[in-house]
Amino acid sequence: MLEEYQMRYIEGILKDGTAILVEGKNDLIALEKLGLETIIDISGKRLDDVSSMIKLRHSKIIILTDFDREGIIQYKRLKNLLMSDGVEVDDNSRRMFRKIFLVNRIEELTSYLR
Repeated sequence: MLEEYQMRYIEGILKDGTAILVEGKNDLIALEKLGLETIIDISGKRLDDVSSMIKLRHSKIIILTDFDREGIIQYKRLKNLLMSDGVEVDDNSRRMFRKIFLVNRIEELTSYLR
């Protein structure tokens, strides 16, 4: 069950309408179960292609790759690509997400729904 402060965080993202990038289908499903929308699964896609697609549709993005070594590397590469294409990357929301939900992998969020 979500705490009130976690629900307020989710509501803030929904109100803002910012798109969210995730690494895989399980991450997408976990975020959808929390009520988030505009989630983009980048699994199996070249990062250059992801950046080109994002800049056409979104001016601001939250990158929610996992907080493990591989996810952080992917986050940094995506951030650099997106920023070079003129897309604003919301680092604060990523940091807050980590602080609020205390997960290393995004798909672990399903534990809040049990």
